[in-house]
This record gives sequence, C-alpha cells and structure tokens, in this order.
Amino acid sequence: MKIALIADIHSNLPALESVLRDIRRHSPDRIISLGDQVNLGPCPRETLALLGEAGALCLHGNHERYILSAMAGDPGYDGANFDLVRYQKNLLTREDITFPETIELCGVTFCHAMPGDDRFPVFEYDLALPRLRQMTFPKPTHIICGHGHNPTHISLPNFTLDSIGSAGCMDDGVPGAAPYAILTIEDDHTFLRPYEAHYDVSRIKPLFKKSGMADCEPIMAHINCLQMMTNRCFLVDFVSRALAISRARGEEMISPETWQDADRAFPWPGGVGTAEFWRTA
Repeated sequence: MKIALIADIHSNLPALESVLRDIRRHSPDRIISLGDQVNLGPCPRETLALLGEAGALCLHGNHERYILSAMAGDPGYDGANFDLVRYQKNLLTREDITFPETIELCGVTFCHAMPGDDRFPVFEYDLALPRLRQMTFPKPTHIICGHGHNPTHISLPNFTLDSIGSAGCMDDGVPGAAPYAILTIEDDHTFLRPYEAHYDVSRIKPLFKKSGMADCEPIMAHINCLQMMTNRCFLVDFVSRALAISRARGEEMISPETWQDADRAFPWPGGVGTAEFWRTA
C-alpha cells in the first residue's frame, strides 16, 4: 500500500495544488491530510473542495477545533487576535470541518499531533521528549502526524513519531517549498520518504486581497500572508508582543487598540508595516 500524506495546508490553495500535482506521479492508493486543512490562509472552501475532489481523507487539527469553538460561541475566541478565526467560521459549516481525530492502517497511527492532544509540541524537543518519556507504549507504536511545520523525527524504545511538515506554511523553510511524504507499507515494514513540491508565492498576496481577508483583519492577514510567501513564522513573535502589551494594560484579552499598537511596534521585514503592505501590489 502506498499512502500520500499532506499536513497543515492552512488554506494555502497554490501550495495544495502543487502538492497534489506532484503526488499524482506516485499513483498512491490513498491520500491522507493530517489536519489543519483550514484557517490562516485565504482559501478555506477551495482547499476543502480540492481535497474532496482528490478523494483525500481529512483528519482533525487544532485549527479546525479553533473554528468549531468559535462557531459554538466560545468567549475565548473574542479577542482581536481571533478576528480571522471568526471570519472563517462564517465561510464554513460544522459539517465542512468535522473530521475523525485518528485513523490506524497496518499498525501505523495517523493523527494531527498525538492521539487525544491536537497541540502536542512535536516541534519542540525540550517540551516533547520529557512528556514522551513519561508515557508507556506496551507495543511498538508508530505515529505519523502534522502540527510541527517543519519535518521532525522522534524515536524512543517502542515508539516512533514522524511529523511530515506543513505543506502550506513552514516555519523555517525555503519560500515556495511545500513538503509532503509518501508512506509505503509492505508486509512487515514501512518506508517513509519526504518529498517537496514548489508553488508560485506571487499568487499568495492577491488571494488574500481577493478573499476579503486583508480587509477583514489586515494585521493577521499580513502575518499569515508573509509566512506563506516566505515560509518564515511571524505569528508567534507578533502575538507574544501583543500579549505582553495586553497584560501590562490589565486586559482580559487582546483589545483592538493593543493589536494596533503591536502592529506599529513590530519589526516588519523591510520596515513595511501592515497598511503599506496592503497598499502595494
């Protein structure tokens, strides 16, 4: 059996289109998307439609959970930093983004991060390893997941975890690179091989503008657009800065004013702030 694996597309349609084109040359028996199909990027509906056309099995990710929580009226998603989550919830239905959390095939478990924990820090060695060492695996366990935006391999006695990386927005990658993997299962062995497709980053910014996301929440759209164009993460640093300002002001959650102040103080690439970024082509 040959399985094509994609993870963390994050509504980056150009990346998904390139990955699926590249996958076809391998003629896989099935395609599995390991969660976080949506959110962050400008094309959630188009991404889900394309995965459906390809016959992909989609799994639950933490970003599906965020949008489902916002749909349910969770007040934890009322802050200015969640404007795009609330925007995307109006583009989707619960049925669109309700997926199984795990699937097991031939002794391999597929999920978003870890079974029962869609935010397990697979990408942080110092956080993941101590927690894994406290767990007991009575039989050999192989988990293949996403969540970590760069590929990661962890091996412990009786346990192997492979995170295949983000097709839609790597954290520390080459611009336009979209990783995926092909898993071959034969008799009593597995063979996991990483691949990389490439997409045209010049398509990303126009899609953010056309989608309305740049008008709805220009700052978060700026953060996410930059990441999908450069494969570098700006989100963590920006939100950390905004949270620090918010806490200093005694806010229960990040206010629109604090969000704007974080934008003015942030060291944007080339010194191009959000307003200027969206004014240019």
